[in-house]
Amino acid sequence: MDGATRRVGNPGGGIQSTLTPGMANAADLWQFCLHHYDKQEVKQACLKLQDEHQGNVNLALLLAWIESYGYGLAPESLTQLKHALSRSEHLLIAYRHLRRDLKPRVGSGQYKKMLNFELSLEKFQQQDLVDALNRQTWLTQAASPLAYYCRQLSPSARNLYTSLQVTPPAESDGSDHDDTV
Repeated sequence: MDGATRRVGNPGGGIQSTLTPGMANAADLWQFCLHHYDKQEVKQACLKLQDEHQGNVNLALLLAWIESYGYGLAPESLTQLKHALSRSEHLLIAYRHLRRDLKPRVGSGQYKKMLNFELSLEKFQQQDLVDALNRQTWLTQAASPLAYYCRQLSPSARNLYTSLQVTPPAESDGSDHDDTV
């Protein structure tokens, strides 16, 4: 760990402006995920990663989060993060399948409760991931851990990287281009 705190302008929409190696917290990750997943392109890529490539959305979003601050991880650290999923992944997948199977048979109120319970399982999993992340060495000169993860899933999953990564806001050239009269 280099011990440096990274500041960036609006990663994922300005939810948090600093991230310090070894001091990540699940509440900040959750807020980042809510904002980042709200983008249609990201949501579609996450669902494709999960449903077509058996990837873990929480892991992918965590990797996008740290990458947005300029941090990376060694491949061994990614292995440790995947291991951290073992406590919750089977339960989460089974519950997701159950919720999807029951969708046509339950009312909207009941379905919303099921979605909310699934979100609580997602938060639980994110806490496990953050705990494992804080035990890893964070690198400042590393290849993209998110791109590496996508490539590990399948050759076609690597194409999801560009949709999943955090893109910085467009730089302004300083001039106003207001064409209104």
